[in-house]
Amino acid sequence: MRTLIVGACLASVLTLSACSKTGKIQKFSEEELETNPAANFVRGMEVLNKTDRKTGQVDYSTALIYFQKSSALGGGPKASFNAGWVAEYAGDSSAAENEYRRAYDADPDYDKALYSLTRVLAEKGHHDEVVAIFASYADRHPTDNNIRNDYIAALVSAGQGDKAVDEAQRVLRRDPDNAGIYRNLSALYYGQGNYGMSQLTAEKALALNDGDAGVYNNLGVTHLIQGSEPKAITQFKVALKLDPKNYEANMNLGFVSLNSGDYDLAKGCFDAAIESNPTSWDAKLGLAVATRGTKDYKKADQLYAELIKANPSNEAAYFNAATLHEKYTKDFAKAMKYLDDYRGAQQDNISLNDPVFGRMEHVRMAQEAEAERKRIEDERKRAEEDRRQRNAELLAQVGTTVTETAARVQANLDCLEEEMLEELNMFLEQAQMIVDAEEVDMAPDMQTMLDDYYIPVLDGAIDWCNMYGTGAEESGETSDEAPSEEDGQPAVEGEETGAEGEEAGAEGEEAGAEADASELEADGTEAMESGDAEAEE
Repeated sequence: MRTLIVGACLASVLTLSACSKTGKIQKFSEEELETNPAANFVRGMEVLNKTDRKTGQVDYSTALIYFQKSSALGGGPKASFNAGWVAEYAGDSSAAENEYRRAYDADPDYDKALYSLTRVLAEKGHHDEVVAIFASYADRHPTDNNIRNDYIAALVSAGQGDKAVDEAQRVLRRDPDNAGIYRNLSALYYGQGNYGMSQLTAEKALALNDGDAGVYNNLGVTHLIQGSEPKAITQFKVALKLDPKNYEANMNLGFVSLNSGDYDLAKGCFDAAIESNPTSWDAKLGLAVATRGTKDYKKADQLYAELIKANPSNEAAYFNAATLHEKYTKDFAKAMKYLDDYRGAQQDNISLNDPVFGRMEHVRMAQEAEAERKRIEDERKRAEEDRRQRNAELLAQVGTTVTETAARVQANLDCLEEEMLEELNMFLEQAQMIVDAEEVDMAPDMQTMLDDYYIPVLDGAIDWCNMYGTGAEESGETSDEAPSEEDGQPAVEGEETGAEGEEAGAEGEEAGAEADASELEADGTEAMESGDAEAEE
């Protein structure tokens, strides 16, 4: 993560009015625009103050032409400064550096030109030149502690730690309560990896000035590098509460938010950072990534296109744009075009080992993988559609079967026990509800339960009924009625006399004796015959 330490201000565009006192646009002849720096300056301001009604954009390219012409005609440091600002905003950092340098050379004490020039140089990594500019300014203004702080910050960024400490001690001897010095020392120790001293000096700075947003930012960076992200976030938020436009704190919190997936917070931070520094490519790139995270892919693509248009050599913009379309929109042709455009922009400066070729191969592989995924997904969808179609047809059959089975139940009520009848009716009712609701996924289960259980149960009950009937069994029935004369048994009328009873009893005993004799006789004969047979042997 990139943390900016130099506290250079971003100078704003001059607000010189492009209108006359009557509010009308001033008119200049062609000759005036060719020779008069003031005419070109005013015309440049007119262009800056006008936005296109359709696009809402400012024509920075045309404004740059007028300001550069004013600067070239001797329009002074303000014309050069405006030319530099417009050039930087339009993405021409080389032109911006030249114009800022022209403004600074014309007036070395012109703060806006000094800070803008040193900021552009620092972003390009020309830290030694930044140190030289601040050293020169500090020599001309030896009692200006603010410029001394900037000088120390430049030394820290240039890696000249010993000189930075010497300069800091010199200032502290004169101004021991200078919070800015401790803030710069905190940044110095952070750069050296001495995080304990970085935190200690930051806390000292806060003790002297607890309203210094820069110190809270540095504390946040120190906590972050020590692995305490929650503490870092707290410090960044405090910094932004004190200074909502603090560029460094917005950038740091924005990147932390990106890492944690809080894209809305990140987007807000990068928007604020761009407002503070409209020419920051890092902020614009972060905004594009955050916008992608919010799934506003169209806007993200627009931001990448703007970055590339302004700086055709910006590798990160091309690669991030390719990632947008490779992973999120799945527009592989567009992803490949961004990579092709990057390759074309590099022209002869590209080698066979350039990362772009690996990215292009990765896009091709991702496209093949996506095609295979879609093929498998299409097959799955077709199989699912076929399955649902089969189930729909089966559900229609289930409906017919339920209707027929319900009719059979009603026709054979006498054959069904009450418990079985209740179970059958309940199932058929549930099955009909499923049919009416067109719950096709339940069709196989319903059909299975009908075929394997309920229909066989009903068939068995009906078959039993047809075979054995539904009444009680006739065999084994008895009657309590007395036998009649028609059965061959004389009916007894009244009571018999004792003699008659005894006679009847005697006759019965005699008949019984005869019967026993007959049985014995038969048994005896059988035994004798058996004995004879044994004797003969």
